[in-house]
Amino acid sequence: MPTRFAVDALRALLVVALLVVAALQLAVLPWLSGVVAEEMPDAAFLRWPLLGLSILGLACVDVGILCTIRLLGFTRRGDVFSALALRWVDGIIAALLAGSVVCLATVTYQASAVGGPPLFSLMLLMGIVGGVGMALLMIVMRSLLVQATTLRVEMAAVI
Repeated sequence: MPTRFAVDALRALLVVALLVVAALQLAVLPWLSGVVAEEMPDAAFLRWPLLGLSILGLACVDVGILCTIRLLGFTRRGDVFSALALRWVDGIIAALLAGSVVCLATVTYQASAVGGPPLFSLMLLMGIVGGVGMALLMIVMRSLLVQATTLRVEMAAVI
């Protein structure tokens, strides 16, 4: 029972996070990019490319959250040791790698277009390293899930 409560609480938190990310994508980032373009007219040409890359990066976060919510559903039902669960783990890995690519594209564009603030570049570099690191961790976790699934199938065959 405590596991079920934890899974439900985590799913609720992830849904809230999904709503916050959607609000950022649809309202906050477009508004903020407009304000920055008005206050810094010499860098206004960066508005649309950086806005597009930001929305794309947050879309990767959306995909990761949705895949995690789906995996929590498998966990709640006790069905996580299945081939279907592997697809959602693959989705998380793809979202992490795609997010890293978006961070790389953003830092490359920013460096070539205009210098930009060093803290922003550092955050993007941390996003690249963190995304690749988390993807590698998820690849290891996926291999453990494959091994556990195989063992479970073999044990079911023996019993």
